[in-house]
Amino acid sequence: MTMIKKLPLTMAVIAAFFPLTSVMAQEFTQEQIDAIVAKAVDKALADRQAKIDAAADKKVDVITNPQTTAASPDMAIPFGLKFSGYARYGAHFQTGDQKYVGVDGSYNGASAIGRLGNESNGGEFQISKAFKSAQGAIWDLNVMFDHWSDEVNLKKAYVGVTNVLESNPNAYIWAGRDFHQRPQQGINDYFWMNHDGQGAGVKNFDIGGVQFDVAAVSQVKSCSPEVMADETNPSRITCTGSSDTGDNGHYALTTKTHNIKAGPIDVEVYANYGFDSKAVDSDARLEAWQGGLVLSHTNDSGVNKVILR
Repeated sequence: MTMIKKLPLTMAVIAAFFPLTSVMAQEFTQEQIDAIVAKAVDKALADRQAKIDAAADKKVDVITNPQTTAASPDMAIPFGLKFSGYARYGAHFQTGDQKYVGVDGSYNGASAIGRLGNESNGGEFQISKAFKSAQGAIWDLNVMFDHWSDEVNLKKAYVGVTNVLESNPNAYIWAGRDFHQRPQQGINDYFWMNHDGQGAGVKNFDIGGVQFDVAAVSQVKSCSPEVMADETNPSRITCTGSSDTGDNGHYALTTKTHNIKAGPIDVEVYANYGFDSKAVDSDARLEAWQGGLVLSHTNDSGVNKVILR
């Protein structure tokens, strides 16, 4: 051992693999020495990773971000409940007759001209929990409340599962009430499509490398939480805030095809069909279709998009 400690590092590594007498009796080229050292380093790293993996396997499986639940069937599930949210609350100081600065004819209210200091107070708060079954399926339960009116409303209550289809492990099957198909331009908070509601569907179903989403959703019945001039409000008897628990008779079949590559361009295609039930008066019933195409190009400075609808 005294002799080995005095050897250079490369010779010490060699001595760990071969008897000392054998080492002294042979001559090694530099390439052979480098290969032996590399093998020793690889073995040490592999042993270290095996210990890390063994320690991780002893931990309890629990939730991940609900927005990425379907990202990979091999993901780690951290411990406990997952909380996420978005809110803005502050003093809303007014310097003129108008509370907000708006543009006539805009589709998304005052924020078309700019958002900073030009939006109301409020927020939305979500709690999620995921579970992993013995068979490997990953379930997630999600609930969201929001506060954009004078009351708190239930905006999400849905369950989803991924890694359940052997032929399509990344497919995410969901059912309940959720935000649905709401692509947005963040700079002015413009949702150029929105189909929030109650229903069920599948996301990220892989077809030859292209991913496909399909769902059937119903629009949630709305009512006004405002108190009338006579200080009565019958709507409070049947619903809380701006949302009832039932459908209003408007339904949609929605699809989205994505993960399409056309050279440097990413392509998304939307195709939707809407219809009414007999809950809507016959003279007011409608059928409609809607299509959308999004072309995106990502560079070092960000993402540029062309949207056709």
